[in-house]
Amino acid sequence: MRPRWEDVNARARGLSARLLAPEVLDGLSQVRGMAGLGRALAARGVIPEEPAAGDGTELGLALRRGAAREVAVLRRWLGPRDAALAVALDAEDRRSLRALIRGASEGAPADTRLAGLVPTPTLPERLLRELAERGSIREQGVLLLAAGHPCGPAVLAAASDREPDLFRIELAVARTLAERAVRGSRRAGRFLRDYVAATIDRDNCRTALVLAAIGIEEPTASLFLPGGGLRPEEFERATATRDPVMAARALGAAGATRDVAPILLQHATSPADLERALEDRAVTTVQREARLNPLGPAPVLLFLHRLRQQSIALARLVWGAELGVPPAALAGAVVA
Repeated sequence: MRPRWEDVNARARGLSARLLAPEVLDGLSQVRGMAGLGRALAARGVIPEEPAAGDGTELGLALRRGAAREVAVLRRWLGPRDAALAVALDAEDRRSLRALIRGASEGAPADTRLAGLVPTPTLPERLLRELAERGSIREQGVLLLAAGHPCGPAVLAAASDREPDLFRIELAVARTLAERAVRGSRRAGRFLRDYVAATIDRDNCRTALVLAAIGIEEPTASLFLPGGGLRPEEFERATATRDPVMAARALGAAGATRDVAPILLQHATSPADLERALEDRAVTTVQREARLNPLGPAPVLLFLHRLRQQSIALARLVWGAELGVPPAALAGAVVA
């Protein structure tokens, strides 16, 4: 018997009602100083109380713990129907690990690496903090392995070289979590299976454009993530162009990725903009499904997407307050 979602969807909608509206976020960008921002967030229930220290570290910690509480509430309601949550939280883990690994590679401060991250059951706040404090990717891999995280072996193996290849490390994380998502969605219904396949297709598109931009000469079959609708030969055809715009055209012609063809073409030469645009498309897809099938798992996924967007927006506010960025410079830049 297929699972029913009415009760947990009602809870997800209730949790969504507690998220800050875009106009509220924009209004918070006008608050001056860290202490003022802490008071404003406490007054709106985003954090339980104003941080005593009144600095970015304490406020960032309070925000991450607040997001973790929301995830925990939803998880209790899901019970045995946690396939939807597992798929979404694995995606959240991937974003967190990518930020932490890049931070270690760049030697960024721990608080910078943690900005906007949402703790999950497999990457709780304490583990996120310990990972952010590690000085190398190899040390992060050792810690992940000791903590029993599924990406631990992949990160440690990929980071074993004296000069680790950041691209291949991120790909190892993506491959591990993609395999988990495919397994977890097999019995979870059509929408979740399609959601996972589309997520893998977007990952393959991003990888193909990066490979085309750097003009890689070696075979790229080993860099392809199975589980989506894009075929390996279509992926290789795109990477072989050695031109990101031509690769975007090739990918846009493929049946599985035709719906994102305009996005691929528009942002072919800007990986950061491409990632944001593809994430926005994913949210739009989940919103549409939530309207068409309000009794399915889409409302749960939509809440998690919106929670992440709010976490990123609030991290920007904290960053702005800590650096003394004028409110006018943040206006309109933090809307989730």
